Amino acid sequence: MDRIFAVCSNESSDTVGRVAMLLWCIWHNRNDKLWNDNVQIPRQIGRHAFDAWNDWYSVHKLQSNNVSGTTAADAVRWEKPALDWVKCNVDVAFVSGSGRTSVGLCFRDNSGHFMAGMTQ
Repeated sequence: MDRIFAVCSNESSDTVGRVAMLLWCIWHNRNDKLWNDNVQIPRQIGRHAFDAWNDWYSVHKLQSNNVSGTTAADAVRWEKPALDWVKCNVDVAFVSGSGRTSVGLCFRDNSGHFMAGMTQ
């Protein structure tokens, strides 16, 4: 992982996002093979990563261009937990009508340092 971070440190955020999405898709394919005996060929994984990144980027670009009444003071920011506590942030997504749901968990200590995570 250190090598990936070193290489990505000199790249644009767009390139880093694409690399991250590809790594996630490879990891997801590995889990799909392990748990469901379902595997995609590399071309399918690459195509899925490309499409997923473009979808994500398009939505976030639209959101950043959207003029709203939200000010910086209104923005919700992550708050670290109390001393000797661990905070678990959870996010869930689904595709309507597909029957598919995804979840992500992120555990951080009271310094805000990443401890563990999970996606499914």
